[in-house]
Amino acid sequence: MLVCAHAFAIDRGTAVHVDVELDLRAGLPGVAVIGLGGGPARDLRERLQAAVLNSGYGFPRRRVTVNVAPAPRRCGGELDLAVACCVLVAGGQLDRSRLERIGFCAELGLGGELRACGAGAAVADAASQAGLAGVVVATGDRESTALPGCIPVAGAGNLRDVMRLLERPSRGGARSTKPTGARTVGAPPRASPATAVSATTYSAR
Repeated sequence: MLVCAHAFAIDRGTAVHVDVELDLRAGLPGVAVIGLGGGPARDLRERLQAAVLNSGYGFPRRRVTVNVAPAPRRCGGELDLAVACCVLVAGGQLDRSRLERIGFCAELGLGGELRACGAGAAVADAASQAGLAGVVVATGDRESTALPGCIPVAGAGNLRDVMRLLERPSRGGARSTKPTGARTVGAPPRASPATAVSATTYSAR
């Protein structure tokens, strides 16, 4: 099973749009990460499994392969959230359509809390240029996205908040990935109700 998500690597204050691909298949349980250096890949593996399990979700007991492309020159933990969302889709805990036009940028703590990358405005601008309908960041980074005319930016405090955000029903009753109360940075691309993102802020619980 292949799952894809939009993510952003931070290189000296610049947000670089990258694709996160996750393949789930039968085999010895484990996580392999391609496209990152040894240190960042190892750290991502450890944070990922702990954050998903400590947030109350199941982690697939199968072979998980994560690929980041194009491989970023510099990267910290800002890809964690996108990878975690892919894991939740692969495990049947989230619909894959929720990831189609939404970008993600946040580091995960071992308890599932989201940590800011310190480049919220750059991420919002890069997401807009990539044609995405919205972006989800840590609450701290949303506070820095007060730019005129940008796409909706949703802030969340932890992984469970992100899941609630993505699963939120739209006003018409259908589920929507559009976070409400979003701060806008640039004219957003047209999006269908099922893929739009309205932004809101959730605090960690």
